[in-house]
Amino acid sequence: MPLASTAVKSKHSRSQIAMSIQPGKVKHQFLMDGFVVEIDERIDLMLQDNDAMQELQQLWQQAPVMVFRRQSMHESEQVEFSGFFGNCESANRKDIQSPYFEEIIYFSTLRYADGSFIGGFAGGEDVDWHSDQTFKERPATGALLYGVEVPKDGGDIYWANQYAAWEALPDEIKEKIDGRMGVYKYEKRLAILNPLELQDKNSEQVKAMTSLPDAHHPVVLTHPVTGRKALYADPTTLVAIEGLSEAENARILPILFETGGREDFVYRHKCYNGDVIMWDNGCTMHRRDEMRLDQPRLMKRTTFRLSNEAYCSPH
Repeated sequence: MPLASTAVKSKHSRSQIAMSIQPGKVKHQFLMDGFVVEIDERIDLMLQDNDAMQELQQLWQQAPVMVFRRQSMHESEQVEFSGFFGNCESANRKDIQSPYFEEIIYFSTLRYADGSFIGGFAGGEDVDWHSDQTFKERPATGALLYGVEVPKDGGDIYWANQYAAWEALPDEIKEKIDGRMGVYKYEKRLAILNPLELQDKNSEQVKAMTSLPDAHHPVVLTHPVTGRKALYADPTTLVAIEGLSEAENARILPILFETGGREDFVYRHKCYNGDVIMWDNGCTMHRRDEMRLDQPRLMKRTTFRLSNEAYCSPH
């Protein structure tokens, strides 16, 4: 049976309570300075207050991983909230798409009555460090994940600070890669993340994805508002940096990949029911631990396109 909230909401009461969020008063605390911020407000109420949403955007520009606890969101609110920051994408994979909102996809260990999984990526294996959609010429870099049903064990999610990764690189490597374009290839990701991502290598979808032309992005991105530089070196797709010799690529790429996932740059998030995490893929990478398939899990995700005038975008 399809899963969605059908709760009826009172807009009058929501508007009354939202008035208590005063300008400049969005309650928050930084969990990692300049990287992770936790917001202590209700998303459904913030949606009624444009000043609060503008303040939230400014906070997100300062800290690209944003955490909300104890939320209860209708799917329409998830789409609306995501859409404030950028245009939501419709899911390419219809098999994991919400039956109610095409902008939402399900990650789940739950099954329908016929035994098929509700949503996708239900395998229990861990997932390596990566940044979403780097294999596309114009990746949508905004992402939001909402934990509806989350077991207490397994599946912790990690985000790595790519601002810090850039700062940690030796000056000699910074000089070699700054201003250069990288070549990003989907086939590399398929080989690394399969069978989690697309299990049937002979499917029409796999054939379409592996026939994608190589994408080209700057290996170093600059945030247009803060001026901070971020490493953009996805180890699951980046195969070469243009203008470097084969020997230089062989030496430098492993350094970029290792630095991007350095433990001291990482925020580990233990998920609970009602958690919402939003992140900017232009200046972060993420991965997750193994999940137990015998425990119920349902998470809902939106992906949205961030403006290169306000966010750390590769295009």
